[in-house]
Amino acid sequence: MSYFVNRAATPYMSHVGLEKTPVLILDNYLENVTNALLQNLEKLDFSDAPTYYPGIRARLPEQYILSAVHALIPLLQKIHSIPVHYNVEYFDSYYSLVTHAVSDLSIEQQIPHFDGTAHYRFALLHYLNPTVHGGTAFYRHNPTGIERITESNTDEYLSSVSRYFRQNGSPNGRYIDSSDQQFTKIGEIPYVQNRMAIYPGNCLHSGTILPDKDIDPNPLSGRLTANIFINFSPA
Repeated sequence: MSYFVNRAATPYMSHVGLEKTPVLILDNYLENVTNALLQNLEKLDFSDAPTYYPGIRARLPEQYILSAVHALIPLLQKIHSIPVHYNVEYFDSYYSLVTHAVSDLSIEQQIPHFDGTAHYRFALLHYLNPTVHGGTAFYRHNPTGIERITESNTDEYLSSVSRYFRQNGSPNGRYIDSSDQQFTKIGEIPYVQNRMAIYPGNCLHSGTILPDKDIDPNPLSGRLTANIFINFSPA
C-alpha cells in the first residue's frame, strides 16, 4: 500500500497558551486516507493500551508512519528551530480507540497528560473517521502555571498534582473536557476527518472525549485516530 501526502493540504498555525506553543494543523492530509488507512479495519489486532491511554490500540503500517513524518520534517525544523543535523527517532505508533467508561478511569486518565519531557519530542495526531467525535485540548496547570513539562519542572508539577488530590480528593469520574479548579483549557483541535495535528509532546493535553459518541470499540464508528510519536536528537 502506498500513502500519498496531499501537497495541497490546508495548513493552519495556532499558538497555544501564554507560552505561545506552536501547534501545526493540516487538513486533508492524505490524498487517499479512505483507501489507505480505513480499509480492512475489522482485521486489525486491537488490544489494551500498555500506557494510560483509555482504550485499545493496533499497530500502524510502517510505510504510513514514514511517509507522514518525512513530509513534515522540514516544517517542524523551521517552526521549532530544530537543528538540521538532528536525527529523527521513532517511538511505537498506533491506531487508537477510546473504550473506557468513565467509571473505569484511573486518576491519571481524568487529567491532562504529557508524552515526555524532551524539547523536540512531538505527537502527530491524525483524525480518521468521518463521524462526529471529540477533539484534543491543551491545558495550563493553575497552581504552578505550567503548560509544558520539562526535566526542570517535572517534580514541581507532579508534587503539586499529588498535593491537590490529597487536599481535595480524587476526580469525580469523568473525562476532562473543560477548565476546572486545577487546570485551565487553553486551546483545542476539533476532530475532522483527515486532519493532522502536530504538537510538542510535553504539552499538557487530553482528548476531549464525548462519552455518548467516543466510547466505542468499533473502528468503523469510534473515535479512531492514528498516533505517531517522534523525537529529534543530536546525531
